[in-house]
Amino acid sequence: MMLGEGQSPGVDADPADADLDVGVEVDERFHVTDEKSANWVVRRVVAARRYADRVRVWAAAEIRRAEREERFFLDRFGRELEDWCRKRIASDGGRRRSVSLPAGVVGFRRAPAGLDVVDEGKLLAWCRMHLRGAVVVRESVAKAAIVEHVEGTGEVPDGLAVRAAGERFYVK
Repeated sequence: MMLGEGQSPGVDADPADADLDVGVEVDERFHVTDEKSANWVVRRVVAARRYADRVRVWAAAEIRRAEREERFFLDRFGRELEDWCRKRIASDGGRRRSVSLPAGVVGFRRAPAGLDVVDEGKLLAWCRMHLRGAVVVRESVAKAAIVEHVEGTGEVPDGLAVRAAGERFYVK
């Protein structure tokens, strides 16, 4: 049986990942039959979760690093790159709006006029005073009040399902 990293058979397995072989192999003859084999599976599941957590932290740090690096290069060389691109397009007759380079493409796009919210708090205050129709109120349900109502009256409102107490399998 081939399992993806962090997967166990039939538990949260994404069918789209079924063809991905990340090198985890389990002998077809292996089955959970005793404490030792159950412990082995649990150890693998817990290790996969820890690995996924470490990867998430690492990926978030790498994304922040890459974004800082991108900002640095655009702040430092963006104007020069834009000027060079304009000159290059002009020297090629000005028919194209971009220049293809081995590492990527630089160019210009037509951008429609638009509005950018730069301070939502100030804009919201203005809208409350002058344009109430632009203010959006989001509603949600206070679960504690619903629990109290159901326990007190026994009524189960539409849109609510009561989950019976019972055992649920977990791996921790």
